Amino acid sequence: MKKILGIISISASVIVSAQTGINTQNPKATLDVTAKKEILTIDGLLPPRLTRAELTEKGNTLYGIEQDGAIIYITNPSGGDNLSQREYIESKGLYIFDAEAANKEGRWMCLFCYGVV
Repeated sequence: MKKILGIISISASVIVSAQTGINTQNPKATLDVTAKKEILTIDGLLPPRLTRAELTEKGNTLYGIEQDGAIIYITNPSGGDNLSQREYIESKGLYIFDAEAANKEGRWMCLFCYGVV
C-alpha cells in the first residue's frame, strides 16, 4: 500500500510541476531558458531551419489549426514555390504560421525578414 501511495504522490507532483527550465531550477514560465554566464558559451534559441524548397516538400496539409503560431526560420527562399501556404515566403527570415489566414487554409507570415532575395 505504501508503494502505491508513493507512486501516486510522485506522479501527482510531476503533473503539478508543468513548467520546464533549461539552466534553471526555478522556471518562471512554461518554458524558461536561462543564459549561461560563461564567456565562451554561445547563448540563443534556434527555431527549426528550413529552405522554402524543404517546406514545399511538406505540402499544404501538414500544417493546420493545431500548428497555429508555429515558428520556423527560412534559410533560403529561392527553391520550391510560393503557392498556397507559402505565398508570402519571399525572403530569408522568421515566419509564423497563421492557421486562420486565407479562409482557414493557413499562411506563413513574416515575423522578421531580411528583404527579398
